[in-house]
Amino acid sequence: MFKIIGADGKQYGPVSVEQIRQWLAEGRAKLETLAQAEGSADWKPLGQFPEFAATAPAGVVPPPVPPPPAAVQSRPYVPSYLVPAILSTLCCCMPFGIIAIVFAAQVSSKLNAGDVPGAQKASTNARTWFWAAVLTGFIFSTLWLLLVSHRAMGFHRW
Repeated sequence: MFKIIGADGKQYGPVSVEQIRQWLAEGRAKLETLAQAEGSADWKPLGQFPEFAATAPAGVVPPPVPPPPAAVQSRPYVPSYLVPAILSTLCCCMPFGIIAIVFAAQVSSKLNAGDVPGAQKASTNARTWFWAAVLTGFIFSTLWLLLVSHRAMGFHRW
């Protein structure tokens, strides 16, 4: 039994020797088609397997073909908090919001560089500074409303 890589780049199998011989005869597979024998980790052209050597013209061995590229490892999701950082800058506390934006911007660049721990740390810092901006804005807004309402009620004499 074999697994093969089709012309579309997808893996097919397990497939029997007879089925592959039929595909070779029909032109659906070629001696250059990459295959992996059951129990093996190596991918090599069908023409290099003894089972299919009789199908090849005498003395012709297909050139070695590199194995297909390994599946791209998906990178983990790390939230950047960029949108909340921008909103906290505009609506709450600009200095803390700007710091949050700086850390949020670092998340994707660190992920692209493969630095997952660095991206997670930047994400945590962005979240921390975002909440610091929100809380600071809330405290100052509350104090301002108290001051304005105090003056509006005529208690402005000290």
